[in-house]
Amino acid sequence: MMSPLLGVLGGMGPAATADFLAKLAAHTPADRDQEHIATIVYSDPTTPDRSDAILAGGDSPLPAMFRGVAFLDEAGADLIAIPCNTAHAWYDDLAAATMVPVVHIVDAVAAQVERDAPEATTLGLMATDGTVRSGIYEKVLAQSGRNVIDLTDLGPDNPVMAGIRAVKAGSLEGARDILSNALRELVGRGAEGIIYGCTDVSAVLEIPPAGSDVPAWDANDALAIACINRLRG
Repeated sequence: MMSPLLGVLGGMGPAATADFLAKLAAHTPADRDQEHIATIVYSDPTTPDRSDAILAGGDSPLPAMFRGVAFLDEAGADLIAIPCNTAHAWYDDLAAATMVPVVHIVDAVAAQVERDAPEATTLGLMATDGTVRSGIYEKVLAQSGRNVIDLTDLGPDNPVMAGIRAVKAGSLEGARDILSNALRELVGRGAEGIIYGCTDVSAVLEIPPAGSDVPAWDANDALAIACINRLRG
């Protein structure tokens, strides 16, 4: 019997996709290569910027993502993961374009929050402005009575976006410092927990966050674990 095949719609961005694959391997119970999950990755970094599409009427990323989903479908994927939070603004369209189940990254995070901190009511979201505007986290977390706060009110001075841009430019150490400051700002505003709601944030910040005693959840980590659970039963 062939092993289940995980399809990864990646490239949004490349560092985030690499981070997801590393976390998938790290969380998979395996004593040898052959016990890991078979994976096929479609990585297209030319996919139009998701936040630009949401915020500024930029080119839609949907045609590029449709091509990726079709590739993974034709390759025989049994499950699809998208290690990009903002791309989930188009989740319904992507899920409708294939018979292959697509794991929802926000559902994966919400399940971990409920498990780890059911009493937490205010969560800080570190995400792109596009993800925040799309409301994908607010909609899901509101179902369990949780409030989400962010730093988008800072406009061009939002350190979360500055940190994400630094990751995409390959300045990982600089990004880590910027995003750590953003995390402390959210805690100062009353966040009882922090969600790394951008997979580029996931690529540079650790769990638990350094210098803070609040819990944190990594969307890439949650997505990897959700995929393992789905494929391993």
